[in-house]
Amino acid sequence: LLDNDFYKFTMQNAVTKLFPKAKVRYRFVNRGKHIFPEGFADALREQTRMMENLSLTREEKAYLARKCSYLDPVYLDFLAGYRYDSSEVKIEQEAGKLTIWIEGYWYRTILWEVPLMSLISELYYIMTDQKRLPDEEVRAITRSKMETYKALDVKIAEFGSRRRHSYRVQEMVVEELQKCGGDNYIGTSNVRLAMDYNVIPIGTPM
Repeated sequence: LLDNDFYKFTMQNAVTKLFPKAKVRYRFVNRGKHIFPEGFADALREQTRMMENLSLTREEKAYLARKCSYLDPVYLDFLAGYRYDSSEVKIEQEAGKLTIWIEGYWYRTILWEVPLMSLISELYYIMTDQKRLPDEEVRAITRSKMETYKALDVKIAEFGSRRRHSYRVQEMVVEELQKCGGDNYIGTSNVRLAMDYNVIPIGTPM
């Protein structure tokens, strides 16, 4: 459940308190004008249904309480009971054009955006049979970029969840940044990866 950007949880915390009755509608915008392969919508629907099995673990709840003390116990109890509902997501495909709507209570639907974008990206790579760079090349590129940032004394955070090739690639990048970033690497927005690598998640507290 924590495989999401941190700001989604801080926003959800605020929305549950300030706008509990607000209803919203989101629409997917294909800015890259990608053409999606046949059967993409069916595959994406199946993935959204599988997300209904996700839930906050005790370990994850304890991590949030420890690292993000401004998330109060009431919200953390709410999050422990939260489950994705795939009926909130409408997915249609006409030829290569993909249409997605998310609709429902704001406090519920707010968590869909980032994992849904991740699923679209990951499925696209899989279903179009695109090959990624070998692991060591991914790590080498990450190290090279980090050395440039360090030379410029630029501080960076990793925000790659929604457009990643895969969770594994994002994890490799975070792992390499952790190793070589020093004081110039300040963390990741992905809460699960922040937990696994023992850093405070980066995002927008509310």
